[in-house]
Amino acid sequence: MQPAAPEVVELTVGGQPAVAVVPDVEELSGLVLYVHGAGEDAGSLQAGDDQARVTARLTSDGYVVAASDAHLDAFGNAASQQDYVDLAAELTRRYGTTRTFLLAESMGGVAGLQLLAGDRIPGLLGMAAISPLVDLDVIVGTDYETPVRRAWGGRLPTGTENPAELPAEAFAGTSMRFYLAAEDELVVSAQNADPLVSRLQEVADVSVVACEGGHIDPSCFQPDDLADWFGGLAG
Repeated sequence: MQPAAPEVVELTVGGQPAVAVVPDVEELSGLVLYVHGAGEDAGSLQAGDDQARVTARLTSDGYVVAASDAHLDAFGNAASQQDYVDLAAELTRRYGTTRTFLLAESMGGVAGLQLLAGDRIPGLLGMAAISPLVDLDVIVGTDYETPVRRAWGGRLPTGTENPAELPAEAFAGTSMRFYLAAEDELVVSAQNADPLVSRLQEVADVSVVACEGGHIDPSCFQPDDLADWFGGLAG
């Protein structure tokens, strides 16, 4: 007998549209929050082919997979961070999950890293990141400077508002896995993930998976590897 298809639940949390894909299983494995990239919204969880592949695999393993609009192109501002905190709390209450994971893509790396460092989500075990934006200073002088300023109230983030400026100690004991494409010319790893990985090696569990092509290449979406990594963190 084929297992029932996951239920797609549409909801509003903190004034933001959200989607949760909930597997029909007796015991859930945990909650995965998809922290979306620029130009995306909660619906990208299933609308994008690559995201849909990941969602299908994770729900087959018993995970609730969810996303929020999170103020859309928010570039990790305080409101978007709170959106994910609120969504995690609501879905944990609804489904009784005790383990939470982040899956951040591109722009979502900013909010994801802040949430991980701030320890603001109970039961958060780790974050996987695909082509993550880490250092907001690199957008100065690019086409992205204007939307970043817009998201941050007309200014650029300063100090530890930028994940690249967070102290290494803020990530002590955390787990991270980065999926990085060597040919990424939009979010260049040498200016983003690479310095962070080097800085955190001694205080956190950090791993890197190399993929092909450019920014958020389909090869960077690896459902089986993600499922195995989340499963290993869950114990």
